[in-house]
Amino acid sequence: MEELKESVKSGYLTEKFKLFHLKDSQPREYMYHYHDFHKLIWFISGDVEYHIEGKSYKMEPYDILLVNQGEIHKPFVDFSTIYERYVFYISRGFLEEHSEAGSDLNQCFQTAHEEQGNIIRLSAKESRALFETVKLLEGVEKEQVYAEMYSRILFLKLLIELNKCCLNNPDVYHKTARYDKKIVEMIHYINENLSKDLSIEALSSRFFISKYHMMRKFKEETGYSMHQYVLEKRILAARNLISAGCPATTASVECGFKDYSTFSRAYKKLLGQIPSDAYL
Repeated sequence: MEELKESVKSGYLTEKFKLFHLKDSQPREYMYHYHDFHKLIWFISGDVEYHIEGKSYKMEPYDILLVNQGEIHKPFVDFSTIYERYVFYISRGFLEEHSEAGSDLNQCFQTAHEEQGNIIRLSAKESRALFETVKLLEGVEKEQVYAEMYSRILFLKLLIELNKCCLNNPDVYHKTARYDKKIVEMIHYINENLSKDLSIEALSSRFFISKYHMMRKFKEETGYSMHQYVLEKRILAARNLISAGCPATTASVECGFKDYSTFSRAYKKLLGQIPSDAYL
């Protein structure tokens, strides 16, 4: 259980969405982390390689990086140049609230997850048009009349136009990541089969790889031990089920925990609350 200390839930979102314009020039160490919300990064400049769930992306200016809620990620930055980007924290509830039948604002994030392509590269014309909206959002002063409404309208415009670009041209999802195919297949299997036996022995047998080589490569590619990764993914999935109204005992079983007390202790250690708090 001590392995839980190696990972971190990063950032808090008390609003429906939030925009940050960040410029880092001083060396700092980023940890592997995840969020309880979606994150959109509009990359401006720097020498950055972004790691997401075992895949590594070399960022190019004006790339859009989509990180789904719960996806484990970390940037590797060469601070010889300034690392500049716009970062949006986005509540999934906000996307659901403003989506309609046939017009799902979560579609670009869902496609990025399903296609395992987290980078969007738009044409110069499309990128300029969308970036104008980003700059307008940045310029909204919180104290001005109708600021909150205007920000919401601008952000919805940005999301609608981004999703339209992705629907009209699926090739905007750039699958240029470097990755170990076996490890990425394993990550996908784990996330799709949380209720099944995901022990080291079971995974080693399924993927025809020695236990020690598998554990070493998994840690190397993801920053997580296999035990830690499986445990956290199970807890986060259970939290989502409980939040949706599923009884905590049922959620723990559906996410692969054989003993509720073990689940409850691990849940509290990772999330800082007991499972029943997710109903609130």
